[in-house]
Amino acid sequence: MTDLVISVRLSAGTYTARARGEKATASSTISADAAARALASKLGAQMTQPDLFAANRSSTDSHVQFTAQRNS
Repeated sequence: MTDLVISVRLSAGTYTARARGEKATASSTISADAAARALASKLGAQMTQPDLFAANRSSTDSHVQFTAQRNS
């Protein structure tokens, strides 16, 4: 399994998820978590665990990272 680090940015009311080395992106107006999960799904990866720190993040955070795993 390979770890995939997904970075999510908030810009103009939309969360946009990207992963280093991948061309695919995903976006969501709902949450950073939703954007990260959508990208993981596109790339055939699984989110490793729920983001336990999401409650500590406010909507003013402009950059959040998530980890997903996929089979090599």
